[in-house]
Amino acid sequence: MNNSLLKQHAAFKQQHSSTIASVKHKPTPESDSSPKKKVKQEPKHQGPRTSTTNKFKWIKSCVDLLKKRHRREKKALSFVELIQSLGLSDLEVSEKEWLEKAMHENPKISYEKGKISFKPAYPIHNKSDLVTVLRQHYDNGMGGLLMEDVKECMSHAEQIIEELVTNDQVFTLTRPDKQTILYFRDTTCEVALDDEFKELWNSISVKEMGEVDIENYLKRVGIRTMEGFGLKRKAVKKGTKRKRNVKMLNSHLGSDMLKEFD
Repeated sequence: MNNSLLKQHAAFKQQHSSTIASVKHKPTPESDSSPKKKVKQEPKHQGPRTSTTNKFKWIKSCVDLLKKRHRREKKALSFVELIQSLGLSDLEVSEKEWLEKAMHENPKISYEKGKISFKPAYPIHNKSDLVTVLRQHYDNGMGGLLMEDVKECMSHAEQIIEELVTNDQVFTLTRPDKQTILYFRDTTCEVALDDEFKELWNSISVKEMGEVDIENYLKRVGIRTMEGFGLKRKAVKKGTKRKRNVKMLNSHLGSDMLKEFD
């Protein structure tokens, strides 16, 4: 074969191999050499997040509705009927389960045989029940009843209490925290006093007298104070010294170098 043709053939093969190599290494739009940016994946939808405020609103709405029904008709409801009455039927299953569990654990709610009702503080339904419970508290030394608790038990509670106070069956006291307490009034313990004694009582002023002055005055007129109600005076013994317990820490010092100072 002609030498010139061999040279042309060799040059063609070299040119052809370089063309293939350049094609292999040419970057394509699909295979970009730049590092890929990590795309943050959105979390899967897990339903609406319910705030604690909304949950407490649900509980309050349930208790308020049951309280009104207790005063009016005292008819228990199922949990489905309760949430339907409040417009909460569109809650998710997990939210309904949480609310029903909260109703079970609420001390103001009675849950019996699948029915929910309001549980008042006392078994009071009318005026007679109120007098009975107040008398029981009085006989057992349990004090009175909070007016707010009585109002939760029955309807028209304020009118009934006013009537009992007018008839001297009940009396009320208001505490410093503005809470009103109802007490049974035992008229058998009340004693009628003469007007002369009342005037004498009101004429004596003890505004500037201390407890010691009052006690001394009663002793002068021959009236002894009841034991346990007088002032307790601490007896002080004179001429006695309390011995101190001194712990020797510096044992390297001699006894003749140590002195005790009172």
